[in-house]
Amino acid sequence: MIAVPRWFTGGIAVAIAAYTSVFAIIDIATGGAPLSSLIALGFFGLAFGLCIVRTGQASLPTTIVIVGSGLVLPLLGSNGLDPVKDSYSSGAWYVTGVGCIVVVLLWRRRPIGAGVLLGGLVLHTYLWGGLDALNGFGVVAATLLIAIMAAGGFAAARTEQHLRAFSGAEREALEWQAAQDAYHAEREVRLATTARLASAMLQRIATATDGLTDADRAECRVLEQTIRDEIRGRRLLTDDIRDQVIAHRRRGAMVQVNDDGGVDDLDPAELEPLLVQVAEALRTLRSDRIIIRTAPRDSPKALSVVAMSIDPVAAALGLDDGEDQVDLWLELDRPGAGVPV
Repeated sequence: MIAVPRWFTGGIAVAIAAYTSVFAIIDIATGGAPLSSLIALGFFGLAFGLCIVRTGQASLPTTIVIVGSGLVLPLLGSNGLDPVKDSYSSGAWYVTGVGCIVVVLLWRRRPIGAGVLLGGLVLHTYLWGGLDALNGFGVVAATLLIAIMAAGGFAAARTEQHLRAFSGAEREALEWQAAQDAYHAEREVRLATTARLASAMLQRIATATDGLTDADRAECRVLEQTIRDEIRGRRLLTDDIRDQVIAHRRRGAMVQVNDDGGVDDLDPAELEPLLVQVAEALRTLRSDRIIIRTAPRDSPKALSVVAMSIDPVAAALGLDDGEDQVDLWLELDRPGAGVPV
């Protein structure tokens, strides 16, 4: 939607105010009540100046001053005019002045003040000259024009609200579609990786005629855990980390890879160096239990690697409450948060 520039609306208001001022000056120079018209022109200048000096919604004190000044205009401007003989062209510049202030009040988002001011003009003109004065001095025409402008502004505002709502809905739909595309793309990658890892064993199972050996069964358990990693590990898995995890499981270690969403906010370029450090740390381990997991999103850490070994003395004695020996405690900071611990 193309927004109407401020200079355009402000320029129209200034042009109407200039026309009103020139009309008033001519009336003062030729009219029968120059003093009251001069005072009325001063109130008009005060009200219009307060309206145009800023944008946005006018404050309540400012609105009260503007409305009060506008209500004075018909009282002073009509002084010296005959409601029976005279008409708008005879010097009723105050009608245009009130209309100008009403329009600018609507622009400043004070519709109640604008309605009070317009109602004051209509009421004064009716009490002063009756229905004929309402038509002869242009009050009816000004009221209809202001009503049309207000209705157009209201329609434009509602249209803008609908456009914003539609734009927001479109953005949400695009984001949802992007998330679905990413989900399906990631699923395809996981399925392809799983097929690559398990295809050899599946072929072995399909072609085996004498059953599976103990080594085959152990390899199946490793592959089952590897397939679970594709579900639970998500962004923590690279080809190097997969190879290291499989190697540790084949030697009998218990390995857990848990991505709880703590690194979802990291770009791939930021996450890749951290995963390289994890792979290097896994390469040198000989621990019995290895845990790789992400940290919470509000943590300064991105992910951690903990490796523990069973106490051989406690294992030899058959004690279940023996404390495991910590071989590695690696915590990697989020990019820019610090250095690894």
